[in-house]
Amino acid sequence: MNSIYHAGSPFVLVSSPGMHEVAETILAKLASKRMHFPHHKLAFKTFSSGEVLPILPETIRRQHVFFLHPLQHPSPNEALMMMLLSCDAMMRASAAGVSLVTPFMSYQRQDRKDKPRRPISATLVANMIKATGIVERIITMEMHTDQQQGFYNIPVDNLPYARYFAEHIRARFKNDLGDFVVISPDLGGAVRARRFAKSLGDLPIAIGEKQRTDENPSSPEVLSLTGSSIDGKIGIIIDDMIDTGGTMRGIVAELKQQGLRDALICATHGIFSGTAVASFAKAGIPIICTDSIPRSKAFAAANPWLTILPLADLLSEAIYEASLVGGSISKLS
Repeated sequence: MNSIYHAGSPFVLVSSPGMHEVAETILAKLASKRMHFPHHKLAFKTFSSGEVLPILPETIRRQHVFFLHPLQHPSPNEALMMMLLSCDAMMRASAAGVSLVTPFMSYQRQDRKDKPRRPISATLVANMIKATGIVERIITMEMHTDQQQGFYNIPVDNLPYARYFAEHIRARFKNDLGDFVVISPDLGGAVRARRFAKSLGDLPIAIGEKQRTDENPSSPEVLSLTGSSIDGKIGIIIDDMIDTGGTMRGIVAELKQQGLRDALICATHGIFSGTAVASFAKAGIPIICTDSIPRSKAFAAANPWLTILPLADLLSEAIYEASLVGGSISKLS
């Protein structure tokens, strides 16, 4: 045989709308390693009432499913329900098990009860996934905090994207990084920033401390910076996600007042909700993110300030290791 897996494979890749193209790229990369999975494109029927019905096009009986599903598309609430219904359908279709491959986990920021009468939504989502009875593993990227893996009683592989950002930046600036400093916008991102700085050849690091107010939570005040000086430097601000972008634009403006020459933002997940796209286009701040949240080619072409890097390389490596006896996803960290 020329392949490890072929027709009758114990594994199958099932992708949701928005992830079909990424799935095809992943399959091509797996095929280059002599690993061939069947690919089923999941579809959803939407009734006039607004209810959705997942439709699996082919049998998955006794196969382990790598389920590639975006938990932010078309919206976090819809995506969550679509995922739960799909997993239930797979269980009733006698799948051997499911590895949920979701590049972005929604509801991560609601991970604690910081005020009275508030839910801990991240824990609830974890319990809902557990309740499907068939999800055996989760493969995701850059969770908001590493400790959220503890919300699950199944293996959670939280993949970092730092080395891919680093490869892009080295090529973009032709390895001329002498004037650069890596900046974490808050203390919680310090580990991510250190990992990223190391992948860029141990660049200097500065860590910010920010404070939000209830009156305007999207515009934090940067109180202080610790670590390397930013005066006259080009800052690479690294974070897990950008939502409305108010926080990040405020930080860039504040850092420039403190002496930063210019800024480049690397954020794994580009949500860009509300007026974020128009605001960043006006601000002219260059941003690099991944395609963890599905976007059209027209969107990318219309926003030259935004560079979208593919995640298929990382996900294909993770799926490859997860499908091998004795494979190790941890080596991808």
